[in-house]
Amino acid sequence: MDVIYPGPLDEYDWFLIDQKGWLEVTLRHDGQSRSVTFYDATRLAETVEGDVRGRGYFVESALVVLPKLTREAIESVATRIMAHLAA
Repeated sequence: MDVIYPGPLDEYDWFLIDQKGWLEVTLRHDGQSRSVTFYDATRLAETVEGDVRGRGYFVESALVVLPKLTREAIESVATRIMAHLAA
C-alpha cells in the first residue's frame, strides 16, 4: 500500500498542513487508486458548517478524520483502512 502525497513535503509543509487542517492524498493498493481527504476534527466542523450555510450541503466522497494530521498518523490509518477493505 502506498500513500501518494501531492508532492514532496518537508517539515514546513507539514506545519502548514497542520494549520489548514486537511490534506488530499491518493491511496494505491493492488493496482487500484483512491483519492482520500484527511481532516482534523476542528477543520472538518468548520468546513461542514461553512458549506451547509453557504451551499446548503456538505459532501466528501472519501473522508478520514484524525486528531492531528501528521505523516505518521496518515500512513498508519491508511494501512489499517486498506487492510480492512481487503478483508
